[in-house]
Amino acid sequence: MRKLELMGINQLMAVIRREPEGSAVREKALRRCLDELIEVEIEWRIDYRHLNLGHHKVSTIANMGEGRGEMTGAVDHVGEAAERFRYACRWRSMAQALLGHVNERQRMALLLAGYAISAQRWSQPLGGDVARMQAIKQGHRGLTLAEVCGGQRIILQRLGWPAAVGEVFETAEAMRNSAKNARKVLLAVVGEQSRLVA
Repeated sequence: MRKLELMGINQLMAVIRREPEGSAVREKALRRCLDELIEVEIEWRIDYRHLNLGHHKVSTIANMGEGRGEMTGAVDHVGEAAERFRYACRWRSMAQALLGHVNERQRMALLLAGYAISAQRWSQPLGGDVARMQAIKQGHRGLTLAEVCGGQRIILQRLGWPAAVGEVFETAEAMRNSAKNARKVLLAVVGEQSRLVA
């Protein structure tokens, strides 16, 4: 069997279905699958969400040159839907449904904890608060949980929350505990979803 770290979500779901309840392999596959689904949601919110903005049907620049304005005929709704949702996939839908099982604070904690990729640390330290904030604004994710907690306002805005959210977590430990509690709830949900995907 391939290493669980190298498997995609579909393969991880198959392992979860195949392994007996309570086995170490199944538990590891559940955790790995949850990590992947959280990563899918983070990537969608940071990268793909901005590509699906769409345009009002009377925009002077929407689909320029394609002859779809009000003056030139009917709007091709199927074409617009395909354009708008081409980056959405079933794993993103599953991740979105999964995060609906926890409250807003836990959802924030999960996405913030998933945002940190401490294994991708820069060889040199970020050099203070200003340099860290600039790195976060440029999309750098090689951060520790403490650095994510310090820059949570900017990160939450990048993830789609309004600027008025402010500082949700006072410490990295509070963020870690909230994410840990949410993960306990969601591991059971991932197990249920794996049966439905079959």
